[in-house]
Amino acid sequence: MSRPVKWSVRVLGFMAVTFVLMLTGIFDPLAESLKCTVTDLLNYIPYEKGPYPDRVEDTYFTIYIICNVLASAMAVFIGEMVVKLSRIEC
Repeated sequence: MSRPVKWSVRVLGFMAVTFVLMLTGIFDPLAESLKCTVTDLLNYIPYEKGPYPDRVEDTYFTIYIICNVLASAMAVFIGEMVVKLSRIEC
């Protein structure tokens, strides 16, 4: 398989897995539990628009997106390693 095809499959797989994870809401409880903690940590960083606690829901959405993206990247990486190892053994 050529390089452009491999990268296209990786990107499409990444996008598909991210979309499915977002639809399932598997990381919703994690993001919900971390939003106040992360917001408190962000208060220590000086920000020109004022205190960050006013935007707790923004923090929740950001954490939710980050969790889904990291899980998708790991799923694509693990899937690629499984395919590589299955070719070596055959």
